[in-house]
Amino acid sequence: MTVLDLSQQPPRSGRSMLGHYAWLARLADKIRAERAGKLGEYNGYCELSLGFLHRAGIDRETFDVLVDQGAGDEQIVTFFDRHVPRGRRDEANHFILDEHRTDLDRQDAEEGRL
Repeated sequence: MTVLDLSQQPPRSGRSMLGHYAWLARLADKIRAERAGKLGEYNGYCELSLGFLHRAGIDRETFDVLVDQGAGDEQIVTFFDRHVPRGRRDEANHFILDEHRTDLDRQDAEEGRL
């Protein structure tokens, strides 16, 4: 698994789906980079990341363990699929994609995706 150097390139968009989850790819990119000392100006557990995890019902410590154990994207999706009921997944996606649409627009523009 390649860890992105977020001082050189942005993480994946919050709109990028990893499995059935918005934000999860971006969160994984940021926390992997944080652990590798390559976070740059990003904040690993920003308000959106914490809000996403809260709504999914996964705590920060559990996500840290996944990353620290070297879980790749597939393993993270498998974990979320096993531990996040569909209703919570939908709530987490709604929080990101609908409630924070303007934040995603801003991020995508700042990172050259718009």
